[in-house]
Amino acid sequence: MSDDNISRRNFLAGAATTGAVATLPGNDPVVVPNHRIVETKPNGDPIKIVCAEKLTPEEIEKIRAAGKNIELKMVSSRAELRNHVADAEVILGVVDKETMAAAKKLKWVQTWAAGVESLPKELMEHPSTLTNMQRVFAPVIAESAIGLLLSLTRGLTQTSIPAFKERKYKNADVPLIDLYHKTIGLVGMGGIGTETARRLHYGFEMHVLATDAKPLPKPDFVAELHDPDWLMEMVPQVDVLMSAAPHTKITNKMFNDAVFSKMKPSAYFINVSRGGLVDNDALVRALKEKRIAGAGLDATTPEPLPSDHPFWDCPNLVITPHNSGVAPMRQVRLVALVAENVRRYSHGLPLMNVVDKARGY
Repeated sequence: MSDDNISRRNFLAGAATTGAVATLPGNDPVVVPNHRIVETKPNGDPIKIVCAEKLTPEEIEKIRAAGKNIELKMVSSRAELRNHVADAEVILGVVDKETMAAAKKLKWVQTWAAGVESLPKELMEHPSTLTNMQRVFAPVIAESAIGLLLSLTRGLTQTSIPAFKERKYKNADVPLIDLYHKTIGLVGMGGIGTETARRLHYGFEMHVLATDAKPLPKPDFVAELHDPDWLMEMVPQVDVLMSAAPHTKITNKMFNDAVFSKMKPSAYFINVSRGGLVDNDALVRALKEKRIAGAGLDATTPEPLPSDHPFWDCPNLVITPHNSGVAPMRQVRLVALVAENVRRYSHGLPLMNVVDKARGY
C-alpha cells in the first residue's frame, strides 16, 4: 500500500486525540490506537515474519514490499509454521497453542479474523501485540444485516420464498412494513454497527440508537449513544434490535428472556456478530410465542446448526451460514490491512486494530 492511500492529515489529527484514522480500499475509516508502538531495530536486521495463510503471489509481494527489512516466510501448513516461528517476530494469520509455545521472540500477531474469542489463552496472555480485522469486513456484513432485516419486513422469509418453492402465487400472511422513520437499536458501534447505522439512517431515514462499551464519539447519524447500562432502556423504544458486539464473558447470552420480553411485539431481532451472545432457548420462545415479530441470524451456536435444532421450526426466522462477511472485496481489504500494518511495524509506527486482550476486543 502506498503512502498516498493513507491520509497523513487524518493520521496526525487522530493521533493527537484518541487514535489515528486511516482509509482502506472502499474509503472506509479504520481506527488506529495511539499506543503499543513497536520499536524499530537499531541495527537494521531483517524482521522475520511467518505466514501460513493462502495468498496469491501478488498478495505476498504486496505485503513483502510494504515494509523495510522484511523477511517474509510463507509456509504451507500449521506444522510447518511451528517449525519456523522460533526466531520470528511476527506471525500473520491463525495461531494455536503449540505455535505460541515454539515462538520465542514473538512481538506481534496479526490474526485473520475480527473476533478473538477463539484464540488460545497462550496468545491472549502473551505480552505480544495482537491486531485483528475489526472494520475490515464491516461494509459487506452491514449489507447482509440489512438484507436479513428486509427479508423479514417484506415477508420474503415468511411467505414469498416458501411459496416460490411450492410454485404458488401467494399474498403475504404477515404484516409488510417499511423502515422509513423506524427506530433501530444497535448493540455495539464498532465497524459493523457503524456501517449498518450509516446505511439505515441515510438510506432509509431510520432513527438510530446505540450502546457501546468504549467511550466513542457519537456520529452525526446516531441520535443517542450510551454505555451498555442503557440497554434495557433502549430496547422498548426500538423497532429493530441488532447485535453487533464482540463475544466476551460479559456479553455471553446477553440477548435473553429479559431483553426479548422488553421488545415490542412488532420488533425484529438481528444478530450478525457471534451466536454466543444469544440465549437460543429464549429466542425460540420469543419467536414461537410471537413476543417479537421475527429474527435474522448470521451467527448461531453451535455452527453448523444441527438439523434437529428448534430454530428450524420457527417460521419467522431467517438464518444464513455465518457468511455475511464474504465478498470479493473482503480479501482486497484484508491484504491491504496486513500490508499497512507490516509497513507500520517495520517503521516503528502505531499498528492498526490493536486488540485489548483483557477486554477481548
